[in-house]
Amino acid sequence: MSVLTQRRGDDGLPPLLTDPPRRLQGRGRPAPSSHKRKTTYLPVIVCAGIMGITMADTLAATLGVPQLAESGFGPKSPIDVQWLLTAFALPYAALLPVGGRLADVFGPRRLLTIGLSLFSLAAFCTVVTPMWSLLLAARAAQGLGAALMVPASLAMLLATVPTTRRAAAIGVWSASTGVAGTLMYALGGWFSQNMEIGWRVLFVPSAFLTLLLLTLSMTLPRPPHTRGAVPDIIGCLLLGAALAMLTWAIVQFPRRGWDPYVIGAVSGGTLMLLATMARSAYHKAPAIDLGLWRKGRFALAGTLSALYGLVSLPILVIMPLFLGQAMFRSPELIGAAIAPNAAGVLVGSVAAGGLIKRRGPRVVIYLGAVVIAGSCIGLLQLVIGTGRPLDVLQVWLPLNAALGLGFGLLNAGSSAAAALTAGPERYATAVGATMSVRQVGGTIGIAVTVVLLERPLVEAPMPGYTSVILGSLALAVFAGCLGLFFGATKPPAPARSAKRTPNRPETRPAPRPEPRQTSRPAPRPDRPVARTPVHPPIPLPRRAVPMSTPMSAPLSAPVEDEVAAEMLRTLKETTNRINLIADVLLDQQRPTR
Repeated sequence: MSVLTQRRGDDGLPPLLTDPPRRLQGRGRPAPSSHKRKTTYLPVIVCAGIMGITMADTLAATLGVPQLAESGFGPKSPIDVQWLLTAFALPYAALLPVGGRLADVFGPRRLLTIGLSLFSLAAFCTVVTPMWSLLLAARAAQGLGAALMVPASLAMLLATVPTTRRAAAIGVWSASTGVAGTLMYALGGWFSQNMEIGWRVLFVPSAFLTLLLLTLSMTLPRPPHTRGAVPDIIGCLLLGAALAMLTWAIVQFPRRGWDPYVIGAVSGGTLMLLATMARSAYHKAPAIDLGLWRKGRFALAGTLSALYGLVSLPILVIMPLFLGQAMFRSPELIGAAIAPNAAGVLVGSVAAGGLIKRRGPRVVIYLGAVVIAGSCIGLLQLVIGTGRPLDVLQVWLPLNAALGLGFGLLNAGSSAAAALTAGPERYATAVGATMSVRQVGGTIGIAVTVVLLERPLVEAPMPGYTSVILGSLALAVFAGCLGLFFGATKPPAPARSAKRTPNRPETRPAPRPEPRQTSRPAPRPDRPVARTPVHPPIPLPRRAVPMSTPMSAPLSAPVEDEVAAEMLRTLKETTNRINLIADVLLDQQRPTR
């Protein structure tokens, strides 16, 4: 078989000797390369790992609070040890809104590298630090690294994952927090009890896994980035300082009252917060996007995110303390008893995705608030009835899992409401703003929890825990009421159906007119077709008006003799007729273009 008689390919050319057989190409198409799959899976693994490590580190601090108080390393009171959480949350909340803009300016891969390096180094310092003050400084550095790498991970996903797989990738990115929380609660307590280093082992996974993610991030592609305006770093520092001073004032008020230090902290924090808002009004890349917060629906969604932080973090803080005093003495049993909460968060986040697509975020927010309120009522019964026998498997674990389910629904619903309100062009900014306000709410919630544990509002067997749970119950009910005011999301316009409407007569499209059949038959292909000769264009006569235009002016001066005037009139009509005949002949000679 010659080359010309071989089967030709899609491009019309015969196959080359170096081409693979057609049976190996899959019906003439080249086999899919595994390089694209690797470049898609690797960013998802790295970015999901970043979110999981951030959540695991936060939950590790909640587990380490009672152990730190018992070890004598820091303050003796578990209430003062809560600064272990606050030191991480303050810089994380202050710098999180501008993390996305920093990724746009410097590139997501570069910001991932910087954030992972800082977080890993700070985690190692947390493990080996010999002083309480250095431990708080290391936790603050971890919060700064998390504020850089979390928005950069979302920017990397949006830039490297194809559009068809982007929704699934963001789902994995969000669900990784539930997986990491379940593992930390299930294994963290056991390791902290059976390892010699005690509470320090809770932060070891953050140090080594972040180092592994840093190594993998070096192989990620470099997506193109825009050289936009540099974010307002001064505004972020002012916001962080304002939050720190206000949090300190809230914590110290029950002990100090309105002394000069508390008054100065409140005044300074308020002035710094006003200065941040003033700078955000004219800065190109502000610390607080006032234009986004002026939208009523987005402000409502942000308020729901803040309420989620106010409800979730205080309950997660008091759970290890309550279980350690009322039920278990072993850290491994405490961690295993809280693990269903993280599993419920994972299930709630996954279930919320389908509900949001069908019903909108309002239903999800309301369901989450109702489940949280019901779980808080169950916790109140457990706390008030302390001392009675309790079946852990039949009462505590299902109640804890239901509470986590409510957390997952409320978190996913508020985040989806903010993203839908902001629009796809400002999705990253909306996510950063909601995550930041959630951390602010959590920070304030922890400070209020410290105050309520010292000075409870009610008289009960365990008044501090009862006060915190009652506050969470009230906030959950308030969140459910706000969710009802959010309004239903308009579904996309349905496609036009082919079914006939009974009230309207059926309208059929008018038939298209068929092309007119010419009487001239088409020439046969076997006979030669005569071609029309092409003539060169005939130049137009050099005159402004055609020949047939009647002459308005007389040929000569008016003549008084009647015979001469009649002769001139006859001559004029003859000349006009000759000009008209000449124009007709010239039009016939011009070729049709």
